[in-house]
Amino acid sequence: MANEHYAKFIEEAFVKPIRSVLIIDDDYPTLDEMLELEIIHKNGDLPPKSDKRWHDNPGRIKSVIDGFRQPQRPLLVDIHDGANVDTKGDAKVAAHLHQSDLLVLDYELDKNRPQDGARSIEILRGLITNDHFNLVVIHTSEDLDMVYREVILGLLGATSDELTEGEQEAVNQLIVEYEDVDENALQALRAAVATDQYLHARLHASTYMRTMGQGQQPYSDFCALADEAGWDNGNRRLVLRKLLADAERPLRARMRNASTAGLKWATSGVRWVKAESVFIAFSSKADHDDLFADLQNALEAWNPAPSRLFMAKLRAEMDEYGVVAQTEALERQHALAHWYARLLRSKGDERRWLIAESVLRHSDQLLNTILRRVEVFATELISSEAVAAGDNIEARCQEHFNVDLSKAAPKKKAEREHNAFVSSKSPQGWHLTTGHVFTMNSEHWICLSPACDLVPGQGATRNADFGDRTPFMAVKLHPVPVDGNHDVNSNLYIFVTLDGEVQKFCFNSQGKEAVSPVWRTLYAERRGLLDKDFGFKISAMGAGSRKLVATIHPAQVVAQLRYEYALNLLQKLGVSMTRIGLDFV
Repeated sequence: MANEHYAKFIEEAFVKPIRSVLIIDDDYPTLDEMLELEIIHKNGDLPPKSDKRWHDNPGRIKSVIDGFRQPQRPLLVDIHDGANVDTKGDAKVAAHLHQSDLLVLDYELDKNRPQDGARSIEILRGLITNDHFNLVVIHTSEDLDMVYREVILGLLGATSDELTEGEQEAVNQLIVEYEDVDENALQALRAAVATDQYLHARLHASTYMRTMGQGQQPYSDFCALADEAGWDNGNRRLVLRKLLADAERPLRARMRNASTAGLKWATSGVRWVKAESVFIAFSSKADHDDLFADLQNALEAWNPAPSRLFMAKLRAEMDEYGVVAQTEALERQHALAHWYARLLRSKGDERRWLIAESVLRHSDQLLNTILRRVEVFATELISSEAVAAGDNIEARCQEHFNVDLSKAAPKKKAEREHNAFVSSKSPQGWHLTTGHVFTMNSEHWICLSPACDLVPGQGATRNADFGDRTPFMAVKLHPVPVDGNHDVNSNLYIFVTLDGEVQKFCFNSQGKEAVSPVWRTLYAERRGLLDKDFGFKISAMGAGSRKLVATIHPAQVVAQLRYEYALNLLQKLGVSMTRIGLDFV
């Protein structure tokens, strides 16, 4: 749960930027409905019979809407009654959702099917495929625990943890032996491992077995039965997997085809569900109608990390002040005219390169204005956090990131990830460039030719003898233990993330300044153009039986150094190639 001082920053990053609200509730009046009633009234006809409950208590509906239209928060409110939303979704609603910052969603949208949330869950499933980040409040008169569980199940997909035939036979034998002692053993086991235990195992997929092994909740009842049966830890694990699979089977009809990416939820206290593009809070219609308070409480219970607040604030500032920033970015008309003229005169690969450069410059100008506002927010947040943390900074970091920097192993991992983040990134671009780390013949190399020499079409006359190939300098990278005791500030080491893990490489074979790197002149086929997966081909010279022979090798760009770190290695390569040997004794 967020501290009081931190809560205001959560509100500023997530709640205050809300400008529009869409309410989907079959008890709410829509604009079309009100107009039709007025037309019927003027014609002297009787209004059609309606099962909407807002007629009984219109004051409550007005109270909810007024809550979104306060003077300090005058929001644009739209209402959809969910009448034409089926269990396969509704294209019109999906279009609305993309334009709305907050969705207030009734769980039960079909009065003919009490306690059935199929329609609302289908809307949520549509939201998670939306690139626009959505805040949702499930506003319902149903039991919140039931609604909460059904929403989670509706966003989960079935698991693939099936027991082998041998494992199934072993489990059956264990249960049969237990039933010889207690004839109700299987019934008791299934009661001990039901939906709550299943959801815990899904949320904590990598640690739930450890929790069970320690006899902790929600597996204490199961562990008591396992003790009675005399099962060892291996048997307990096997039986638990079987029971979890049994618990999932009747739930599959309410689940998605595949699990929602990044799905997390609260296990106690204030209810919330979070996916990559959706945050869901829950509110009871029986309690009160202050939905912003319920949303704020859920966000505080989620307690997003400061870095997430920075990103949310950046997104909000871009929406709010993007036009102003755009105006400032477009002030230099002469420079813009010069850039545009170059674009029009260019052709082929040169135009492609200039377009990428122009887009980068425009976005840089746009962000310069926006970032100043985000920096003010970040300064206030960090100042407040520093006062609250005092000398216990590690504990504060653990609260936000679940990383204990007071311990050696997490601290080393944090340093590795920092080094990789500040010095490298995922590969970018459409052609080979300075700092691209690539694999060739199971070895790692780095491209260290100047970037201007690698642009397809540049230096065409100079490289005419090479045909459709671009020559470039590459240095072999030597893998070293990632936790080795190396002087990383010697500027001889780089950190890159490969297959999700940080790896460390040295610029030469010994990690000493005086040792020269292994470098080669290689030739990139097709002028160094990369395919969509960052693959390309290289011609390399090698010894034949009587002469040098050019051999084509497949290569794959797997990472990229940030420009200043690539320039550092480029400079080191230049120093090595221009060194002077002296014959001192």
